[in-house]
Amino acid sequence: MFNAYRRIGALALGLVLIVGCTQEQSTAPAALTAPAATSPDLLGTVGTVVGTVTSTLKLTTTTGLQRTEALASPITIRQTIGAAGGILSIPAAGVTVTVPRGALEASTVITMTARAGTLVAYDFEPHGITFAKPLVFNQSLKGTNATLLSAPFLRLGYYEDPSLLGQTTAVVTELIGGLFNALNWTFTAPIRHFSGYVVSCGRGEE
Repeated sequence: MFNAYRRIGALALGLVLIVGCTQEQSTAPAALTAPAATSPDLLGTVGTVVGTVTSTLKLTTTTGLQRTEALASPITIRQTIGAAGGILSIPAAGVTVTVPRGALEASTVITMTARAGTLVAYDFEPHGITFAKPLVFNQSLKGTNATLLSAPFLRLGYYEDPSLLGQTTAVVTELIGGLFNALNWTFTAPIRHFSGYVVSCGRGEE
């Protein structure tokens, strides 16, 4: 009988996790648990590692993280970054991308655009560029529908063209694991190449 109750409890928790990303969470919860792990590769951030880099062999549809208030229009920033590295940031979208020293060999104009709407997605240029060291993508989860139950399942999804984005979903060819930090309510992941990335709830359909 005790095992039966345990199975029922596990099933109920699984159902909660599945719908967690659709629940609104505009601010970090008041009660937070201690971090489960550390990741020295993500600027020394303390948090919970939530996956590994996974390249899919065919297109995969994934559900995207949603903003609780839509961006009325796209927000674009451009910055020339060289071998010394640099930082791109769009505070209104809650995103920061750090280019580490040595990621670029020569000065390059990097463009980042936060897409309009509720889907947490970004276009980057120049298209197709790769980096000697991965960039560090950091997304604030404040003002999104992430919850303590759904945040550990977040991934960064790579899309080849904006036409692959829907209002709540995206068709991606890569899902990249990262780090969820419950202390400052952020998700961090590496970027090794451009062009477009969407924050995914970590669930996909082939």
